[in-house]
Amino acid sequence: MSELITPRSSANMRLHLLASVSALTLIAGLPQAAAASEDRPTVWIEAGVQLDRLSDGQESFAPPFVSTLLENPFTNPGKVQAPPRYAFGQEGRLSFSPEGSDWVFSASVRYGRANSSGNSHEETSPSSAKLVQFFPYYHIYRTILLPAQAQKFATTTSRTHTSYLVMDFQAGRDVGLGVFGRNGSSTINAGVRVAQFTSRSKAKIDSDPDFTKAYRTISNLGPYQSAYIKIPSQKWDLYAAKSTTARSFHGVGPSLEWSADATLVGDPNMGTVTFDWGLSGALLFGRQKVVAHHQTMAHHQSGQHFSGALPTLYPTKSHDTARSRSVVVPNIGGFAGLSMRFPNAKVSFGYRVDAFFGAMDGGIDTRKTYDRNFYGPFATISIGLGG
Repeated sequence: MSELITPRSSANMRLHLLASVSALTLIAGLPQAAAASEDRPTVWIEAGVQLDRLSDGQESFAPPFVSTLLENPFTNPGKVQAPPRYAFGQEGRLSFSPEGSDWVFSASVRYGRANSSGNSHEETSPSSAKLVQFFPYYHIYRTILLPAQAQKFATTTSRTHTSYLVMDFQAGRDVGLGVFGRNGSSTINAGVRVAQFTSRSKAKIDSDPDFTKAYRTISNLGPYQSAYIKIPSQKWDLYAAKSTTARSFHGVGPSLEWSADATLVGDPNMGTVTFDWGLSGALLFGRQKVVAHHQTMAHHQSGQHFSGALPTLYPTKSHDTARSRSVVVPNIGGFAGLSMRFPNAKVSFGYRVDAFFGAMDGGIDTRKTYDRNFYGPFATISIGLGG
């Protein structure tokens, strides 16, 4: 009987001992977990800058006489009117994570603007026209130089200002803590994205693209008197055109984002270096608007051109455009970078891409849609508060 009791008693003692050790381990671990939770900041404030390469297509102002201008070795006015290629912007983000929760609520904003201007002036230096008079009977031969009344030239000036504003309001949760390493994370965020793009441009083109000298000859002054007279004529067409155009897009819609990071090196209690990446998408419901005005003037073959008295043979033509259209704009983006993380601070560097398909009406007289894309490096610094 005692032999049966002894093994059972030993088994019970081992079971109680194992239970006691497990309980002590859990009890010892709870304060540490609580302390870790308390040490985690509940509020993060982030600020940063970015340099964006712009894909901001839009139609250049090209009145009908530009086709004649391009027959000469002059710069295409469309090149002078090119929109900005780069924009410098700022960004900020405020995140809040309740204590004891894996949820994160955030609001972020990105704003950037850019300016571009162009100025091109090119001209020729035509030689003087020659009036030739030769009368053999009177032994008279004369050459008279007539200064050129005009010259071929092309002048284009332009200025463009663009800006963008992107705001996000999101709620997210870590759905895979440790998937990318013991200290990595994987977060899904959902919310609302608001985007606003604006563009204002002005252009002015002045040109005389087809100044020419032509000659008419007279071989005699009558049936019995020979002569040779070479009479020059100068022909030119002077054009002037200008335009102003304002374009905009305002949209709002649902957004979804996945972001993750994996620790490359370091101790979470002291500092780590992580590799960060993410993908995002949104569907924006909004409106495109265009308001444009342009006019063209011309003066043709005026002998009074040199004196400045220019009769208008081609009346001024003006055109006004005002368009507004509801659109749905898909938006996709992504980023990759590195971060130096500390318990209450983070510094990040990376490269980001954001594409808004068909966001802008870049046409002047008729609608033409263009994508609005941003891609380039960014840098941010974050400070953690609370916890």
